Amino acid sequence: MALGAGGRLITLAGVLQQKIASSYSLLCPLTQVRNYAARKGTRERARKKKIKKEVIKKVFIPENKRVKKEDIIPFNLIYTEDSKKKESIDDVWFESIYRRKIYSFNEAVECHRDTHHPSRYDAPNGFIEAFIEINMQSERPTKLMEKFSRSVNMPHIFDHGEKRNVIAFVKSEEIKNLARNAGAEVVGGKEIITKIQTGEISANDFTAAVAHPEIMVDLTVVRGLLKRKFPNPRNGTLGLDLADMIKKILHGINYTVNPYERQPQLGIITAPIGTLSMDTKQLEENFIALVKDVESVRPKREGDFVFRTSLKSPPTTESLKINFEQYLVDVKPNNAEDSDEEDEAVISNTV
Repeated sequence: MALGAGGRLITLAGVLQQKIASSYSLLCPLTQVRNYAARKGTRERARKKKIKKEVIKKVFIPENKRVKKEDIIPFNLIYTEDSKKKESIDDVWFESIYRRKIYSFNEAVECHRDTHHPSRYDAPNGFIEAFIEINMQSERPTKLMEKFSRSVNMPHIFDHGEKRNVIAFVKSEEIKNLARNAGAEVVGGKEIITKIQTGEISANDFTAAVAHPEIMVDLTVVRGLLKRKFPNPRNGTLGLDLADMIKKILHGINYTVNPYERQPQLGIITAPIGTLSMDTKQLEENFIALVKDVESVRPKREGDFVFRTSLKSPPTTESLKINFEQYLVDVKPNNAEDSDEEDEAVISNTV
């Protein structure tokens, strides 16, 4: 050890360490010290560990209910199931051997009225339902149409058994009166919007919300509270004719196209068109409105879209096939481009 300048005690090891460091820097002047980051793969693995994977629970399906490939019926056989069968000449026949009888609309309704007579099922005011089968083939040969739902406004209103109520957002007093007369439960402008913000009125208490374009600027503040019920021209809840929109929501018939389990190319629709106590002509006009609405959404392709219709009336399982082609002579498919232009025109009025 030695006593350095300033009275500091310097050890031999400390002196040697300083000299070695200075000599190393002189011998290797280009040496660089780098701190490398962790590899990208390491970061990705750590990130994936934090993400929770959704566990899909497999539901057990009994073997007797599983859909097998050999059970799938070719669509061409479904479509032409009656064409190769004999025509029955008797009043009673086996449908597995002979063709199904095609009834007129009046005959089918009278048959259901007969089975629902008080001396039989005792349901003279039961619902009569339209059973419609459609070809789900889209414009592309390898693609099928997706499941969809629609609402149709019936010419003759009947009690469909559902409780519905509507809230209407309007500014002018004249349109407010029209909305009240059409059946809206709550009608108002900014005062209704304020009550929704404060919680006095809940959007969950209403089936749907409709609005006039003039109030859309004020209505945007409650978009988050209304969520899916926020008025939209595509849903038929935003437009100039509030009375027509309200009547369609309150009295319209909702129907959904469900693909057949064993044949996805076959779509099935079941919707009520009235009650057996209604006039036959009124039931027929409701049926025509439903079939025309279904046909209006057909894809732009060749071939039939609606290919079979029949009438049912619960609780019986009897299905009476009827001729529908006479009602679709003047039906034209909806044009998507025209509907988009109408939506843009309505939205432009909201600014």
